Order: sequence, then C-alpha cells, then structure tokens
Amino acid sequence: MTLSEFKNDLMIMSLFMLIGFFIRERVKIFQKLFFPTSLIGGLILLILGHQCLNIIEVPESYSGLPGVLIDIILAAMVFGVSIGKERVKGYLEYSFITMTAYGLQMGVGVLLGFLLKNIWTGLPEGWGVMGVFAFHGGHGTAAAAGTQFETLGIDGALSIGAVLSTFGLIIAMTGGMILVNIGIRKGWGSYVKEPGKQPNYIYHGKLPEEKRSPIGRTVVSSISINHLALQFAWLLLSVFIGKNLFKFLGTYIELFKSMPSVLHGIVGGIIVWFVLVKLKLDYLADIKALKQIAGFMLEIVVFSAMATLNLKLVGTYIVPLLIYTLVLSLVSILVILFLSKLFFREEWFEKCCMAVGAATGNTSTGLALVRAVDPDTKSEAGDTHGMYSTIMSWKDVFVGLAPMWIAANAVTGTYIVAGVGLGIAVVSAVLAYIFREKK
Repeated sequence: MTLSEFKNDLMIMSLFMLIGFFIRERVKIFQKLFFPTSLIGGLILLILGHQCLNIIEVPESYSGLPGVLIDIILAAMVFGVSIGKERVKGYLEYSFITMTAYGLQMGVGVLLGFLLKNIWTGLPEGWGVMGVFAFHGGHGTAAAAGTQFETLGIDGALSIGAVLSTFGLIIAMTGGMILVNIGIRKGWGSYVKEPGKQPNYIYHGKLPEEKRSPIGRTVVSSISINHLALQFAWLLLSVFIGKNLFKFLGTYIELFKSMPSVLHGIVGGIIVWFVLVKLKLDYLADIKALKQIAGFMLEIVVFSAMATLNLKLVGTYIVPLLIYTLVLSLVSILVILFLSKLFFREEWFEKCCMAVGAATGNTSTGLALVRAVDPDTKSEAGDTHGMYSTIMSWKDVFVGLAPMWIAANAVTGTYIVAGVGLGIAVVSAVLAYIFREKK
C-alpha cells in the first residue's frame, strides 16, 4: 500500500466517522445506549460495503489496523499509574468484588464457549474467553484479544469480540436501568428517589462551558517540540522498548518468541514510566494527552473492527452468541449485586451500578448508570472505579496470555484459562470477605 492509498482510506474513515456522529446526535436510542460514534460509523460502512449492499468498497487496510494500533493504546494505559499505600486500602473492597466478576466471566465464559462449540462446531477455538474482554473491557480490549487470536492463526475472534462488545452495551444499559429502577424503588439509592434523570449533555449536543475540560497541558515550549509529538514519542518509545526486549529475551528463552505483541506496549510503557519517575522527568509525560492519543486510536480500532465484521460468521452463530451473552451478563449482575450489598459499607448501590455497567458494557455505561442514581455526582463510585482500574491494571496481561494458551493447545488452554479465571474469582471473593472483617 502506498501512502496516498492510506490517506484515501483515512478520508473514507473520517467521512463515515462524521456521518456516525451526526446520526448519533439525532437518534436517541444510540444516545441512551451510549453507542460510540466509531461503532455507528463502522456499522454504516459495513452495511454499505461488499458484505451487504455493495455500494462502497471497504478498504483492505482496515482489517490490519487493530493489530497495529492496539500496542500503542495499551502502552498509554500504564502511564501515570501511581499507587499510594493508604489510598489503596480505601478502594480494595470494590477492587476485590469487581475482580470476582472478572474471574467468573473468564472461567465460566471459556467453559460455556467450549460447551457451545461442541454444538456449533464452526465456532473459533477458545472463543468463550472473548466475553471477559468484550464485557469487562469494551470494544478496544476485545479488539486487542481478537487480534491476538487472529495473529496466532485462529480466525473469527475479532468479529465475535465486536459483536459481544455491542451486545454488552445493550445489556449494560437495558439490564442496568432495570436494576436502577428496582433499586431506587426499594430505597437502595443514597441520593435520588426517581431514576433516569440525567442532563441532556450526557447523551448529545455541546457540553456546557463549566463541563468542558482541557485534553492536555503543554509541558515544554512548542519552539522545541510540538506537545502531541512529544507525547506520541513516549508511546512509540514504549512499544519499541517492549518489542526489542521480547526479541532479546527470545534469543535465550524460547517462550518469549511466542509472546503476543500486545504485551510489547504494556511492558514497554511500564519501563518508560518507571524510568521517567525515577529520573524526575515524569512531568514531560502529559497523562491527559497520552490518554487522548490512545482514545483517538481506540476510535479507529473500533471503527475498523466494526467495518470489517464477518457477517457470515455472526449470522451463522447468532444463537450461541446470544445465549452466551445472556448467561454471562446474568451471572455478573447477580454476583456483583449480592457481594455489593453484603460487603460495601457506604453507597453500596451506587458502587454496584458502577461495577455492573463496567462489567457488562464499559466504563462509560457504568458512569451512566451511576448518573441515574447520583445525578449531582456526590458519590465516590466513579473515583473508586478509577482507582480499581489502576490497582488491577495487571489483568490486561490476559489479553495476550489467554489467546496464547488456547492457540498452543485448544483443550489444555481452555482448562488453563478456566482455572485461572475461577481462581481469580475465588481468591478475590475471599479477600473481599477478609478485608471486610478487618475493616
């Protein structure tokens, strides 16, 4: 592909991104379900593409974009991670409860997928593990795991991840709002008596002046280097270091040669951020700008994954995908509800809504559910989830490890993933109980 062809591909993407944005601004169901613009734009291109109406050609380059960009996205996730001892103690309850649901999604999901594959034999090997990445991580994490499966020779996981992520958003908002209504009517909420009253700007339209925040702050003079160029350089340096570290280790230990590239960004990012902190140069890394760059690339990943969705695969296996989604979502909601009511001391329902939304859709749907029960943002649910994301960021290694285990041996790998997932669930539940007793 030439640079000119790549530019044309990006122009097509930009066009459909804008079409998706303006459609989302007008269609309330997309707003209420918190469908991102990239998902809508990619879906429209998919419908107009060769798999449906055959009006426009979907560029071939789109299928390779998730694998290229996801390393950079994951590198940005570890920048700014700083955990203080006293602060951690205040958030462990939520972390343990949420990780219980995470472990169950991984363990039960991969076993359920294995069972369904015995009925629908054409499903990809190990596809059941995609649920935890799709529901607990959203489209971006699912795209990362699906890309690793495809890199390892297991086709179809990327499309399944995109579908499960979309189903998860629907479950998160529909099932979540049912939970919100039940909870408020039972008096579980701390701040509101009527659910669903959220300001319009949450869904669409321009943000009020007082709600607008900067996407970053310049740290050096632009005469020296453009601010975004500097931040982008840190991310690419992270991927470069991670890639060459694994390459070097692979010359001595064979295992590192087979490690998926998705780990390059994570490991490299940890190294770069650690060095910057130790050298007192961390001020050069603007965390907000880094996250914005990652968010921009995530939009591209979601768009391209949706635009190249394998409709034949989805249409053939829609029944097992629906069964899988409903079972895992129901298990997650019931477990989080039970443990939240049992263990949380304060604002248990607000934190429960945050955990349910984040464990079935993504962080945005979790915040949306919290908004329904806490419209004035008085609770600590959002901050608590942010701290959980920091404390438990290590779980992202499974995005690379789980596909690798399954690709090495489908049956053995399935049992390994199931054992690890159920082990995480049991240990997390026990720690939640112990921590509650000590507190």
